[in-house]
Amino acid sequence: MINKKYLKLLRSKDRKYGENFIYNEISKNIVDSLDILKVPFENILQLGINDNLVINYLKKKFPSCSITSADIDLSLFNQKTDEKLIEIDLDNLQIKDKKFDLIFSNFFCHLTSNFEKLIKNIFQILNHNGFFIATIPCNDNIYQLVNSMYETDNTLYGGIHQRINPSLDTNEIFKLLKLYNFDAPLINTNNFNIEYSVFKKLLDDVRSLNLSYTGNDKRNYFENKIYFIHLEKQFKKNYYQENFNLDINFNTICAWKK
Repeated sequence: MINKKYLKLLRSKDRKYGENFIYNEISKNIVDSLDILKVPFENILQLGINDNLVINYLKKKFPSCSITSADIDLSLFNQKTDEKLIEIDLDNLQIKDKKFDLIFSNFFCHLTSNFEKLIKNIFQILNHNGFFIATIPCNDNIYQLVNSMYETDNTLYGGIHQRINPSLDTNEIFKLLKLYNFDAPLINTNNFNIEYSVFKKLLDDVRSLNLSYTGNDKRNYFENKIYFIHLEKQFKKNYYQENFNLDINFNTICAWKK
């Protein structure tokens, strides 16, 4: 189960909103998917506020559209967006008296304890002929760093700790979309590679995503300097090729409500 208190704390921290190039690179897949559609979206909901790339695209394409942005915590964004803001519980998504033509989300929907219920609720707040699109990390996202952390855990602690939030595989997601009557569901797996000459920069970029493990069994203290020295050595041993390479692996989910 998700530790909602800790997750809310993460969402209140600065994620370099509008400047995080990893979020922006992932968002380009949402923009590319929307760009081929010939549907005029009027009421739009953004689930999870991580970047402004899609928002800027939608404002340009649909100047009269109404955009609502929703997140678990809004303290970071009150002075940084001009959209309507609402605070939500992702495990019990309810938006009174309003439905949307488009719901989109970038690296946010996996942060729920009940993905099936979230899909059901998204379907309920979509208008007929509405479109849902979301990106979520694959289970092998940033695998070089995660595997290096597991090996470092085992060396220093004699066992491993959970380091990332689990995501459903594509077959499970597809079944849920069909179960709740989404039309023409499609899931594409995407990836890109980032090269770093300095390991600390790699860590800083991953930290800025604020996507660390949020389960109730999360460890209650942060790693010290010694841990990260060992982590860099482990990463370099297994994955260093002229630079530190990091793969961003994610799924793009698309579906209609007819």
